[in-house]
Amino acid sequence: MAIVKMNKFTLLTFESQKEELLRKLQAFSQVEFINLQDEEQFEKNEDFKELEKDDVDSKYAEYEEDLSKAKSALEFLTQYVPKESGLKALQDNRQSLTMEQLEDKIKNSNWEKVYKKVKEKEEHLSSLESKITKLEGEIDVLRPWVSLDAPFKSLKDLKSTSYFIGTIAKQYEQELLEKLSEQYVEIISSNNDESNILVLVNTDKKDETIEILRGFGFSTFKTDYNDIPSNLISNFQNEIQELNEKIIEVKKELFTFTDEEKILQLMYDYLYNKVTRKTVSKNFLKTKTVVTIQGWNMVDNNNKLKAICKEVLGDDYYLTFEEVKEEDINDVPIKLKNGGMTKAFESVTEMYSYPRYNEVDPTPFLTPFYLIFFGMMVADAGYGLVMLIASLIAVKFLNLEESKKQFAKFFLYLSFPTILFGLIYGSFFGDMLPLPRFIDPNNDVNKILIMSIVLGVIQIFFGLSLKAYTLVKLGKPKDAFYDVGSWIITLVSIGVIALGAQLALPDIAVKIAIGAMIFGMIVIVLTGGRAEETKGAQIGQGLYALYGITGYVGDLVSYTRLMALGLAGGSIAGAFNLLIGQFPGIAAIIFGPVLFLLAHIFNLLLSLLGAYVHTARLQYVEYFSKFYEGGGKPFAPFKASEKYVNLKKN
Repeated sequence: MAIVKMNKFTLLTFESQKEELLRKLQAFSQVEFINLQDEEQFEKNEDFKELEKDDVDSKYAEYEEDLSKAKSALEFLTQYVPKESGLKALQDNRQSLTMEQLEDKIKNSNWEKVYKKVKEKEEHLSSLESKITKLEGEIDVLRPWVSLDAPFKSLKDLKSTSYFIGTIAKQYEQELLEKLSEQYVEIISSNNDESNILVLVNTDKKDETIEILRGFGFSTFKTDYNDIPSNLISNFQNEIQELNEKIIEVKKELFTFTDEEKILQLMYDYLYNKVTRKTVSKNFLKTKTVVTIQGWNMVDNNNKLKAICKEVLGDDYYLTFEEVKEEDINDVPIKLKNGGMTKAFESVTEMYSYPRYNEVDPTPFLTPFYLIFFGMMVADAGYGLVMLIASLIAVKFLNLEESKKQFAKFFLYLSFPTILFGLIYGSFFGDMLPLPRFIDPNNDVNKILIMSIVLGVIQIFFGLSLKAYTLVKLGKPKDAFYDVGSWIITLVSIGVIALGAQLALPDIAVKIAIGAMIFGMIVIVLTGGRAEETKGAQIGQGLYALYGITGYVGDLVSYTRLMALGLAGGSIAGAFNLLIGQFPGIAAIIFGPVLFLLAHIFNLLLSLLGAYVHTARLQYVEYFSKFYEGGGKPFAPFKASEKYVNLKKN
C-alpha cells in the first residue's frame, strides 16, 4: 500500500539497434521516457548539450497512412458488423497474443486486400446513397408541379403559343390573375409563401406578358424533363426503392464481415504500435551513430530492463540508474501499488488527483471511511444483497477487462457495509421484512445524527494526523506542530468546553481546556503566516488562518449527509411498499411484483448514485483538504496498443 519506488535510467546504444530495442520495450510496457528534447530538460542536462535531436524516420509517413486506412475502414464496419449484447458486451473478447504472434498474424493476413474489399463496399454504399439523395432532391423540385397534367415536352413543342411556368409570391397571385385575365393562367399549387403557375399566351403577346410577369417577381421553373411530373415522381420513387433494396443487400454482406473486421482490428493495433515506436524518437537525443535515451523505471524492474538491453544489444550499450533527486520530485511519474480490497478503491484517488512522489498514497486511508460512509447512506440489506450477487457474478463468471473487474470489486466490497447498516437499521427493501432494528431510523434520528458527526470528527482528526506524519517524514517536525498540533489542541479544547456541561466535567478540566484553547489559537496566529516576509503580514495571515476554524464547523455539518441520505433512501423504499400495498386483490397479484421490481430498481440506482457522489465529496473536500495536496503525474509507460488485442508478456 504505497507509491511504487521509481528511479531514472540513462541508456546509450547504437542508432542501428534502436528499432528492435523499442519493440522490446514496448512489449515490456514498464518504462516511461523523458522528453530530452524539451527545452527545460535540455537545459538541465549539461552532458547532452552537444547532442542532436532525434526524429522519426522515412517509414513513419507510410505507417501513419496505413494506420489511417485501417482506422477509417474499422469506423465504417462498426456501423454494420453485429456487436455482442447484454452481458457478453461487458466481457473482454479481445484475442490474447504476444507481440510476436500479432506480427506473424499480420504478415499472413493480406490486410490490404481486406481493406480494398471493405473500401469498395463503402464506396458502393456511398454511391447508392448519393443517387438516392439526388433523386429525393429532384422529387422535392417536382412536387409543387405534381398537379400539372400536361407533359413538359408538350409545352416545349407549342408553336403558336408561348408558355411560362414558374413561381410568384403568394401575395401577388390575385393581382396577376387580374392583369392576365385575357390569357390562360392556371394555379398549379400554392402555399403560404408562393404560388406555382402556368401561363399560356399567343406568341404575339409574349413580350408583353414577360414584362407583366417580371413586374411581379416571376421566377421561371427550368427543367430538362419531358414527362408529366406525377409520372416522373413515380419513376423516381420506384428507382429509390430499387436503390434502397441494393443498399439492404450491401448491408447484409457487410453484416458477415466479422473476419474482415478482426483482421483490420489486428492491423490497427499493429500499425499503432509501429507509429508509436517511430514518434517516441522525438524524446531522444543522438550523435551520428549513438542514441541517448532517458526515462523512469520501477526500481523492482531494474534487472528486467537490464535483461532486455542485454538480450537485444548484447554488450553494445551503457545503462545507469539514479535515485530520485529533490529537484525531480514533481517530475517523477506516480504508480500506485495496493493489494486486495484497497486496490479497488484506487479509482477514487485517481479521480481526484495522484499523490506527489513525496506524499503518502491516500487510498488505504480513505478505503475504510468510504466503506462505512457508503454503507450508512444506502443502508438497506436487500439493496446490499443485490449489489453482492450482481458484483459476484461479474467478478466470478464474466471475463472482464482489468478496469471493469476492479469496478465490479469496488461495489462487491461496498455491498458488505450496505448489508450491515441495513441490518442495523432493520431495512430490507425498505420495510418489506419485519427485521429487528438496533437503531430505528424513524425514532432514533438524533442518535444517527450524533453517529454521523462522531465519524466526521474521527475522519478529520485522522486526516490531521496523516498531515503531521507526512511533515515529520519530510523532516519538518516544527511544521507538524505549527500546522497540525496547534489545531488538534485548539479543536479538542473547544470540544471539551462545548461538552463540559453534558459530560459533567470538573471545573478544573474545563479551565485547563480553556487555557489549552487559548494556547493553540496563539500558536496558530503566530505561525500561520510564517511564510510572509513582514511581521504585520505574518500576523494578518495568522489571524486569517485562525478564521479557518469556521471551516471545521462547516465540515462537521457536511457529515450530516450520512444521516440524511440513509433516512431518505429508507423512507422512499417504505413509501413505494406502502403504495404497492394499496393495490386491491387481483391487481396486487398482477401488477404488484412488476411495480415492486421497477420501484426498487429506481430507488437502488438513485441510492447508489447519491452515495457514490456524496461519499466521494466527503473524501475530497472534508478529508483530503486536511492532509493531501496531490498533483502527481500518473505513470504513462511506453506500451503497445491493446484496443483490440490483449497483449501477453513473452
